[in-house]
Amino acid sequence: MEHIKKSTESFMDYAERLLTNRNLYDIDKSETYELLFNKQASSDHARKAITVVQMIIDEYKKDIIDKQIHNINDIVNNENLENELTKNYKNIIELNKDNSQTSEKLIQMSEQDAKDVEFLLKSHGYDSKVFQLISARNNIWNSYSKRDGIMTLYSSKITVKPIIEYKWNIEDIKNLFSNIKTEYKNKFNISPKQYEQNGDTLVVPIADFHYALLSDNYSTGNEYNLEIAEQIYYYTLNDIINRVKHRKFEKVVFVIGNDFVNFDNLSGTTTRQTPQDNSALWFTTVVKATQLIINGIDMLSEIAPVDVQYVPSNHDLHTMFGIMQTINAWYKNDDNIKIDSSPLPRKYCRIGKTLLCLSHDMKIKDALKIITTEAKDMWSQSEHIICMLAHLHQSMVYEKQGYLEIMRLPTVSGTSRWSNDSGYIQSEKKNQSFIINDELGITDVINTIIK
Repeated sequence: MEHIKKSTESFMDYAERLLTNRNLYDIDKSETYELLFNKQASSDHARKAITVVQMIIDEYKKDIIDKQIHNINDIVNNENLENELTKNYKNIIELNKDNSQTSEKLIQMSEQDAKDVEFLLKSHGYDSKVFQLISARNNIWNSYSKRDGIMTLYSSKITVKPIIEYKWNIEDIKNLFSNIKTEYKNKFNISPKQYEQNGDTLVVPIADFHYALLSDNYSTGNEYNLEIAEQIYYYTLNDIINRVKHRKFEKVVFVIGNDFVNFDNLSGTTTRQTPQDNSALWFTTVVKATQLIINGIDMLSEIAPVDVQYVPSNHDLHTMFGIMQTINAWYKNDDNIKIDSSPLPRKYCRIGKTLLCLSHDMKIKDALKIITTEAKDMWSQSEHIICMLAHLHQSMVYEKQGYLEIMRLPTVSGTSRWSNDSGYIQSEKKNQSFIINDELGITDVINTIIK
């Protein structure tokens, strides 16, 4: 157990570790006293004794530093002094069972630096985009002279934890731009070759793609990883494009989101922190997923103007919202591309007399009430009302609720270990696309089968 004394630890080292990590070890002062002295005491006596032990530890550590720098007043403007003072100081890094880390080292800083979270993380070797500060304790050990003034050394101890939710900022989007490589050297508008105002719309949903999911035959009976996913993605789009190459369309509705990415953060979990088997790191996945979506939009824009609909979902809510802001910025000057990158959980599109509702999931029994409330203006003007859901990885059509038709979209992705263990059986890997006519509603269903 972590709170038990190690054979290599001195009493002072053990006492310092216990007192520093008492909350992490979930032990009170009486239990700490018993561990240190192998006997019991009242809570009041234990509290006083522990206070004295902490004072002794602080003085003991200060004495060690004082011995290292007892000639400090005789040394002036020595640029190498800091190295001399710190080289014998014992830097400590502890990995705790709650996934946090504790780091202790001697750092030159000012009183203001001691209050600066970014400075403390960087000084201890942690990236503020990856780790968050949980606690910090900084004690002054000594001051010494340098050419640029008096410098102060602190004994600094911090506890950090990995960040679960990554926070997007404008620099991230700029960095993504610098990594995007389309087949065009410079971004320019593509002229659709199959455009015609004939009342036909091509709807291309990519549902439950789970990009970066790691799956193998041994554990799931299915192979799926970053490279396989990319091959399937381009195969699906090319199959759809080839199947409609002799048709004309007013526009293409490209539906993405719907668990496009398998995980949502640096820890490799979903938005609600369910662990996932992943085949790539988060940063790599974000760059490559952004590239895939842009390439997909460019491919479909060869047919007709593209209306991109982002559907938020449970695996990648924060990640995909950030990616969609990049996609939105990439096409901001392209008149043929419209992007709905809002985080609304349900998106509504009017295609002639058809009202199309796009959602990752919803309770089937509540669908009619939700749609007629949220889209009441469009509902009253529509003859065909279609709700397309994802999430269950299977193609299904539910019983109609009045004019409302509800369907589940299949997926081309692999089966995860979790879904396999949970008994969610995927009968076949398939993508469904649709041609919707302004007057007639859905006239064609295009099945792309992955073998």
